[in-house]
Amino acid sequence: MAGIASLGVGSGMPLSQTLAQLEASENKRLEPLDKQMKSYEAKITAYGKIRGQLDKLQKASEDLKKFDKIVATKVDDEFDAFKVTTDGKASVGNYTVSVTQLAQAQTLQSTKVSDVKETLGETLGEGNKRTLVITQKGEKEPLRIELEDKQTSILELRDAINKKEGNVSATIVKAKDGENYLVLTSRKEGTDSKMEITVEGDNKLNEFLTTSSAKGMKEIVEAKNADLTINGIKIERQTNEIKDAPEGIVLNLKKTTDSNKDNIDKPEIINVARDIEPMKKAIKAWTDAYNELNSTYKSLTKYTQVEKGEAASKDNGVLLGDSTSRMIMSELKSFVTSSQSTSDLDTLNKMGIKFKVDGSLDIDSKKLDEALKEKPANVKEFFMGDGKETGFGTQTYNYLKKTLQSNDGTLDIATDGVKKRKKTLDSQIKNTERNIAATMERYKNQFQQLDKMVNSMTNSSASIGRLLM
Repeated sequence: MAGIASLGVGSGMPLSQTLAQLEASENKRLEPLDKQMKSYEAKITAYGKIRGQLDKLQKASEDLKKFDKIVATKVDDEFDAFKVTTDGKASVGNYTVSVTQLAQAQTLQSTKVSDVKETLGETLGEGNKRTLVITQKGEKEPLRIELEDKQTSILELRDAINKKEGNVSATIVKAKDGENYLVLTSRKEGTDSKMEITVEGDNKLNEFLTTSSAKGMKEIVEAKNADLTINGIKIERQTNEIKDAPEGIVLNLKKTTDSNKDNIDKPEIINVARDIEPMKKAIKAWTDAYNELNSTYKSLTKYTQVEKGEAASKDNGVLLGDSTSRMIMSELKSFVTSSQSTSDLDTLNKMGIKFKVDGSLDIDSKKLDEALKEKPANVKEFFMGDGKETGFGTQTYNYLKKTLQSNDGTLDIATDGVKKRKKTLDSQIKNTERNIAATMERYKNQFQQLDKMVNSMTNSSASIGRLLM
């Protein structure tokens, strides 16, 4: 405080020390307020930690809510004639596959051209048009390309076709000097991509490019569909990617299946098995998230025993006695122990998931594996339910969504309540600080007056003493 060091100089009294003691005494009024402020700040931080753990649990609940997306199958073997991938729609079982023909794209080749820049069409003159038309059964519309007089060389034709980015690619093959060919290839496999080519408005160029003339484009690679049999059923597709036969299994054909010495086809057998790992991973993610939340909650609500009459331990958790966090944990525990209206596996306990003494969840892997392998549909029904109101994953997700939502969620309401009390306390602290400052200023003025008065009296006494001598 300004000027406090000079107090008492005139009177010889310890006024500066006394004023400092008074100030220390006044400041003690702030101690309980500061302690309460730290308590509020710690509680807000603690709610933030709880929110972080609940966010993780909500994400894990959302995955369980969509349990049908993680029900999976697998194929362990590799195959010579094809590559296999499966999804949750695939039925477990064996599939015998023979590939007799791969789908292939058609390729056409022009007659020999000595100069790639040589114009091959008629000179139509300004205002007249020629149109190259490439028709493919599998395309909605023919590929139509208007060409000027200068665009009838195989070099310009190649560029014009490729610029359209349709279902046809064009290239030039140079066999040797003076021997060049325009080569057109369908970008897609199968007979529906077979090309029919005509040129409207230019008979000369039409004769060079048409597929219906002996002097036109020749087929050097035939368009073919994929032919295969699956469990004795003949299947034909336009592409080597077989997506829908059988359901849930995708075959990417690489070659025809081998034949034995008698030229009899040797099929390959696909064994589709249930893949429980993605489901186990999702369930474990939920229990891990719950256990992390439980550990955080226990730490924040910890109680340390003290002797009777002693003050509460400083080691107690900041949320000890907090009703909001206690209610949230109580609700979640009730979800874990409650049953679903499913036919068989109606509780987590029946799948090997149960509470330990410390409140955390434990998984009996053997029991869970058994449930996932033998009754995957029941497990799915338990976790997913109808995806709206029933099912463990659905219900916990809905509860956590409501708890965590902004403004009117349980956790936000509790946090906002503490923030409001903190704001009120902050105003109280500032008012108290102003009050202390005013009190100390009043003390200082009073002490200054006292110092002057005592100093004056001392001087007067000294003067009288000198006169009497």
